[in-house]
Amino acid sequence: MALLEDRQRTSAPVTKDEHQQLVQAFERTPSLFKLLSTVRTRRMGKGFTIETGVEEIHAVTGRPQLMAKGPCEFVSRHEAQPLSEIEEALIMWAAGGPNGTIAMDLPTQADVATFLCVAGRTIPGPCNDSQVHFFIVNDNGLHFWYPTREREKPVEIETEEDYDKVLKWYREGLITLSSNRSDFDLSWGVPNQLMGAWQWNFNKPGTTCIIPVSEHALEQVNLLLTFYEWNGWYFVDDDGEPHVGADFLRDHPQLTLPFPLSMYEEFMLHIDDYVVGYSISQARLAAEALGVGAYVFCGFSENLMLGALPEIGNGLGFVYNELPDGRRFAQGLPGVFQGYGMPAPWWDSVDQLVDTVVNFRYNKQGVFFGEGSGSGSSMDNAPYNADTLKEIRKNDRLNYKPWAIEAAKRDIQHCLDKYGRYPVHYAPMQCNHIIQLQHVDTDYYDKYHVPGYMNERIRHHDDTWHKQH
Repeated sequence: MALLEDRQRTSAPVTKDEHQQLVQAFERTPSLFKLLSTVRTRRMGKGFTIETGVEEIHAVTGRPQLMAKGPCEFVSRHEAQPLSEIEEALIMWAAGGPNGTIAMDLPTQADVATFLCVAGRTIPGPCNDSQVHFFIVNDNGLHFWYPTREREKPVEIETEEDYDKVLKWYREGLITLSSNRSDFDLSWGVPNQLMGAWQWNFNKPGTTCIIPVSEHALEQVNLLLTFYEWNGWYFVDDDGEPHVGADFLRDHPQLTLPFPLSMYEEFMLHIDDYVVGYSISQARLAAEALGVGAYVFCGFSENLMLGALPEIGNGLGFVYNELPDGRRFAQGLPGVFQGYGMPAPWWDSVDQLVDTVVNFRYNKQGVFFGEGSGSGSSMDNAPYNADTLKEIRKNDRLNYKPWAIEAAKRDIQHCLDKYGRYPVHYAPMQCNHIIQLQHVDTDYYDKYHVPGYMNERIRHHDDTWHKQH
């Protein structure tokens, strides 16, 4: 599989005005504790309407919408105002951008090889797997953001000279998939309200929708290696059948703890959920710092969002497997965001899948996180000093034992043979939360709310971020 790292990354130079806006963000916005005291959901944006009792045609879907007249009837007198590139870049960096090299401070005798990547982000991740990625929908279309995994130093942004990296990373990592906004459709025009009944102003002109999609199969495969070799676990079905086979257990008496697959996959699902939560929380705080409105929501049809209901809406256009019971498991977007579940068109065999995961931590010469490793990241310059790195790379525990790799392959093959898929209980791609950003229409809050909801950053946002410098 070709990494997106292989594509050439270029971007326009950062202008003087853009640099000054980055300085504004890093040096003249409130502290974390101040932001925590004011952060609120602010759903009403410029160009929005609510409770008018008048039918509207949604500008993206072309479908009619009608909300009954209500006590908060409002029609914005302002034109829709899209976020600037700087605003999006800062919010995306907060949500999951590059920030240096991880400390990688697990003891070398406690499975330090479990790490899948050494490139640090503003958010954590299990084994630093970097498997939460972002789709962005704005007035320029649908985009996939894949920031580089190359790192220059332990802390990437230390001085004002480093601020420009935020915009550079955003520009170089943005892949435009369509020049049009995605048709996710809306509850008001779709049977059974698949986007949730409360999303009246969702995906309208002027908004930026950030859609984090987590892929948990990579980490699920990765931890098979850890749990077989280091923990003495072996996985069983609910009927008690061991995945690796009785003969393998007989030859490996160190495997002593039968662990139910259903429990393991539930565990895997949760450890990726928290990473999405971090990303959305940090995007929300960044929006608060800039004076941009943000609201987070869930309760929508994941399949509609990912594209596994093409008869209703294209969504993100993922490929999916349909199960005998009618469920649909999204696998990924070919050539863009390819998951580590099976079956999928980019995997020829279980051997190929597992070997790819194993080699995330090695380059073609077998060097542990050497230049050109499968993850696209290297630890040649950090985190360890040269003498320590040399000694660490001599450690044979950096390589999983062949029998543990065989156990992982047997485990996955068992699931494919018995259930026809891996993972078994959940789709490898998960999308259950979205954050939408818009410029706040202060008129609505001045009309209907008590004072306090509109702070000075919001009221003077245009003067700060959209005037000519």
